[in-house]
Amino acid sequence: MTEPGSLDALGIPDYEGTYLDFLGFRVVATDNNFVLIEMPLSKQHTNTLGMAHGGIVMSLLDIAGAFCAHSGTDQQRVSITVNQSTSFIRPVTGEKFYAEGRVVRRTGSTAFTESHILDPSLSEQRDQQICAQAQCVFRLRDRARSRVG
Repeated sequence: MTEPGSLDALGIPDYEGTYLDFLGFRVVATDNNFVLIEMPLSKQHTNTLGMAHGGIVMSLLDIAGAFCAHSGTDQQRVSITVNQSTSFIRPVTGEKFYAEGRVVRRTGSTAFTESHILDPSLSEQRDQQICAQAQCVFRLRDRARSRVG
């Protein structure tokens, strides 16, 4: 397992100033078919109850799935979300949380992933840290063909 250092190292160029940049996460570790992301929970990412907004949680589940779907593929390819099914289990309230993604199956042009959101402030036991989970389907496409404009 390696620490990639930047999104460029994952083959994700031009992210500065985008939604990925706004979120403020960092990729902690990657391996073929796996990614681990760490994100601080800032006030701007919470709802009025002080917990992580569901949209932020879903975004991190999607991003973890997309990054692991993209891992081990040609760097000129991109993962485009086709479907995401999300279950919310408990709120994220810690100062930082994690998103992990794993590829369940990959074909030539499609990847099926499973992602989890973990809040380590809840417990030392991983199964009690799980706050949300998602199953996603991604289309793997050529980056140049997928650009808008």
